[in-house]
Amino acid sequence: MDLGLKDKHVVVTGGSSGIGSEIVKAFALEGAKVWFCGRSQLRIDRAYGYLNNLKAQVHGQSVDVNDLDNFSKWINLIPSIDIFIPNVSALSDKWSDVLQTDIWATQQCIDLVLPKLVQSPIAALTYIGSKASSTTVNNANAYGAGKAALAHYMKSLSLTYAPGLRVNTVSPGDTFIKNGLWGKCKNDNPKLFQQVLDRNPMGRLANPDEIAKVVTFISSPAASFVSGANWYVDGASTNNIQY
Repeated sequence: MDLGLKDKHVVVTGGSSGIGSEIVKAFALEGAKVWFCGRSQLRIDRAYGYLNNLKAQVHGQSVDVNDLDNFSKWINLIPSIDIFIPNVSALSDKWSDVLQTDIWATQQCIDLVLPKLVQSPIAALTYIGSKASSTTVNNANAYGAGKAALAHYMKSLSLTYAPGLRVNTVSPGDTFIKNGLWGKCKNDNPKLFQQVLDRNPMGRLANPDEIAKVVTFISSPAASFVSGANWYVDGASTNNIQY
């Protein structure tokens, strides 16, 4: 299937590692031109190494989304934007982190991108959420609440900007990243890691590229009538039904 992404301009925040770097790669493989940012120049350099022959299609920049002046300057350097993927999270359960990075910085960055984004004939915004927005566990309060708030915000944006801009959320389930939460858990706490495996009906965790492929499709013109949705990529690990 041709997703219609060749030479389209895509912006990804938090694109230097984990799911974000796989999203960058997935769009580049479809022929898109991708701008991505991350806080660490070292991780950006590593991401370039991972992209191999796709390097000419990607442009990495060291930008902290909490620094709105620098973020705005970076966005102004990008000639046009067809697709925006807000993918930054503090990955913390501290209310101050969630309010500052997950909610406030995400909302502010969207506001800064929207003027360019809405000029595109295929404009799409896909927020990277979490299955935590609809489930909860002990001692996990702020993170899930923040993700739920942003899923609601994306739904509102989809109505506010229809029909010129499609807005969706992709909510990953437990995802295995070697140097991420569950990768470290596997090494440091095998018993807990086995419990996580046991709660996943497919008997494994998601791979980051499996999340990225869903993000790429939903953001593409091939999904031109999909807007206001929250796609769970969780291997049937959540029990709730979305009405």
